[in-house]
Amino acid sequence: MNVRIAAVSVVSAALVAAGATAAVAAPAPAPSITLKADHTAVKLGDVVTFTGTTAGLKEGSKVTLQVKSGATWKSLPVTAKVNHGAYKLTDKVQKKGVQVLRVKDGAAVSKAVPVTVR
Repeated sequence: MNVRIAAVSVVSAALVAAGATAAVAAPAPAPSITLKADHTAVKLGDVVTFTGTTAGLKEGSKVTLQVKSGATWKSLPVTAKVNHGAYKLTDKVQKKGVQVLRVKDGAAVSKAVPVTVR
């Protein structure tokens, strides 16, 4: 009888240890950012407000607005701090044509949003 109790105890301990290891080893979800422009068609010189939410970014992290230039992304001098998983920033558009914009914080980037400037 003592052998059965000992065997059950060993198996139970092994299952608990395996479960604890699996919970600790689970990777954290990758940080993410969303982006929305209040207007997608504006006149030259208009102000566009960009808002979005974040997941996995630290409170107070800084997101930077970027514009696509050819095949590369260039950071604009427009930033906002993450507050309660959200941010809001504004930019005065100063170039005609379709501007493709995104926000970035470290490795986390939003999907691009086109804004047509007339």
